[in-house]
Amino acid sequence: MNAADIWWGQIGNSLRLLSRVTECLRDHKSAVLAMPERFPWKERFYREIDVRRAPYSLNRRLKRVAWTGRGEPGQLILTSMCPLDAQAEYWPGQTYGEYLGSRRNLPINDYDIWITGVHKKSDLMKWAEFVSQYRAAADGAEPHAVFLIEYDGPDMKPGSVERISCQVERYDCRVFCLEMAAELSNAALRDYQAELALNLGGSRPELCAALLETGDRLLEEPLSTARQVLDAARDSDGKPFPPRSETELTSEIWLAAVALLFPPMERYRIAFIERHKLELTRFLPISNSNGEQVTEPFDLEVGALCHIIANLRVHLFAPAEVAGLRLCRRVRNLLAHNKPPELADAEAVMSL
Repeated sequence: MNAADIWWGQIGNSLRLLSRVTECLRDHKSAVLAMPERFPWKERFYREIDVRRAPYSLNRRLKRVAWTGRGEPGQLILTSMCPLDAQAEYWPGQTYGEYLGSRRNLPINDYDIWITGVHKKSDLMKWAEFVSQYRAAADGAEPHAVFLIEYDGPDMKPGSVERISCQVERYDCRVFCLEMAAELSNAALRDYQAELALNLGGSRPELCAALLETGDRLLEEPLSTARQVLDAARDSDGKPFPPRSETELTSEIWLAAVALLFPPMERYRIAFIERHKLELTRFLPISNSNGEQVTEPFDLEVGALCHIIANLRVHLFAPAEVAGLRLCRRVRNLLAHNKPPELADAEAVMSL
């Protein structure tokens, strides 16, 4: 299974988007598809729609038409999809939408027309107005043309035309990274691998996929691996990914480490105190790093616990427990200074 299979076959919002678009086509309803500028695996999206509409579209055809930004939307439909006699009979006293919607014998009435390349608000307003006029003139007559307007410009409401959001959400990317890491099984710490890919890839699942495909290299050398991927990888349209500075990449690597490593370290601290709270109470009160008095065992941070252990004249705690606390202190100190830990330390923390 490749990355596009996972994105369009296993991610909940992707499946819901496919269902919503095909339901519009099934119900003969026009809509605006509000897309990001970079839409993941768009050709696969098109194929999935084609497959899903097939069972109920035996008498209808789907045609994708590129909008160049010149002229009027209705003029494009009339001149590119209507026979010459229909073009000759058009009289400028009517709008294109009124004329095309009122004609019951046009071939376009049996078409789902998918418009691509609409980038400007002004162009979307033109298309929304045309679709509204066409729909009013058709007045519910069957069959009639259905228009899907693919728009990737600034956010706006397309009048009375239904709007379908096709935006990529970060939580979808998180699920995608986890699913793909499990599918690839090419790294020792799949949760950490997925978190690194999510942070470094942002809301670009195609970039996340390219990072995940590097396997253990992403865990061992995240900064250099991310730079190599950004320099060499291309999205499904053949475009390079936007560059990111070393500072940005380092910050994202650090955030991934914080998200994955702090919870197990905190669980280890609490479990240690739970097992030894009676012994630890003997050493209280104690001053923490801010000079504040700590009087409760569960308020002891890892540094204070290590300080207590270091000053004991007898060994009250098992060597493995002490080693775990010292590991936590070392990793927390690194993270506190915006430095991600080495892979070996990350592995050790995840196995606590």
